[in-house]
Amino acid sequence: MYVLWGWVNQFGDVPAELEADLQDGVFDRLAVADHICYLSGLGDEATHDWGRVHDHFHEFVLIDR
Repeated sequence: MYVLWGWVNQFGDVPAELEADLQDGVFDRLAVADHICYLSGLGDEATHDWGRVHDHFHEFVLIDR
């Protein structure tokens, strides 16, 4: 997922240990999912109270049997 790797590395390469944790906890799951839905433009009613704290927010739903 280019969007996520771009977000992860936006300020330069991440430490190897963090990259391994992200690979195990996030990217490996993305690789095996049957469907990946990238949620965007959900409107203000779907924004969490702290949602405006971050400039870049990405939300995904993974569907896997």
